[in-house]
Amino acid sequence: MNKLKKRLKQLLIIIEYIVALLIHKAFKRKYKDVWLISERGDEARDNGYEFYKYIKKNHKEIDVKYVITKESYDLSKINESDRVYYQSFKHQLIFLNAKNLISTHHMGYSPEFGMFGKLDDKGLVWCRGKRIFLQHGIIYNYLPSLVNKKIDLFITSSEKEKDFIINEFKYPKEIVKCTGLPRYDDLINENKNFILVMPTWRAYLYYYTIKEFKESEYYKNWTGFLQDERTKKLLEKYNVEILFYPHYEIQKIVKEDNFIENDTNKIKIAKSYEYEIHSLLKECKMFITDYSSTFFDIGYMNKPILYFQFDYDDFYLKHYKNGYMDLRSFGFGKSCSNIDELIKSLENILENNLKNEQMYQEREENFYKYRDRNNCERVYNHIKKLER
Repeated sequence: MNKLKKRLKQLLIIIEYIVALLIHKAFKRKYKDVWLISERGDEARDNGYEFYKYIKKNHKEIDVKYVITKESYDLSKINESDRVYYQSFKHQLIFLNAKNLISTHHMGYSPEFGMFGKLDDKGLVWCRGKRIFLQHGIIYNYLPSLVNKKIDLFITSSEKEKDFIINEFKYPKEIVKCTGLPRYDDLINENKNFILVMPTWRAYLYYYTIKEFKESEYYKNWTGFLQDERTKKLLEKYNVEILFYPHYEIQKIVKEDNFIENDTNKIKIAKSYEYEIHSLLKECKMFITDYSSTFFDIGYMNKPILYFQFDYDDFYLKHYKNGYMDLRSFGFGKSCSNIDELIKSLENILENNLKNEQMYQEREENFYKYRDRNNCERVYNHIKKLER
């Protein structure tokens, strides 16, 4: 039933798009200079929002609009006059007429980026503006879903990433620019007394029921670590907390308050509407993930990292393909394949007063092209070059 409702909604969006396409020229003068910015359509807390803030502060002459839902917890961050409500008919008209279309996700500025992305691959989507892909995070794996898309400016953060995108994703070198991510302009270490644990998503979990999800190796391993008595004793001994932030997709299928059976106040489950990932990354003392590219944010601040990769072979078989960076050999922290190894590695870091090892610091220092606060400015300058 849910799948049927989704298909019917998508059909309505397509019909509205066709109608908007027929009349869009009547609104060209009104929207032709718009810079349309978006993330997922319901958030303002990533590279899109940081770039929006930069434009509002430094280039007031630009007619900037931001795609957001009326129900978004981030709605108040966007000036009322700048809001374009996600999937509204106005959204359709601006999408067709805007000068620049800017998003953290491919086709994220469209009225339904998953569907429009597929239609765009078949040449069935028209829009006037230049397409700027800010990225949601730094790419280090091969992502077939991003190969050879219609993108006019592809933002990267390191020369390794840039070369990987050009050579493996089949983009002309003049499209791919190394500027650094906009959100890194605000990535300042603000250490508080907690460890951030943040696993990434698995595509094969998408249609799982809650019961099926809780029987998965994914759930069993992460909750096994959180519920282990050794983990709890370490948190008590070193007087530190764990903040567990389920992935965006996981938060939609599992109620955060029953994700684990929690009998300690040292472990908290972070609800997405109460916490912003960007703030948590700045505030944590160390980071534990599996494959989430947000470890690059942590590495940028030289904080200790652990990778919990209990399903390494399975992950690269079902989810992504290996790219230019094998985290087991060249990551910014130790890769652990089971709960015992993860707990022991955590203990070693806590014993060392949460200091990052020199080897990992050197890897981090050599990775990023820029460590200043000018990423947004570089992105802006490249967009202006596109206009010329």
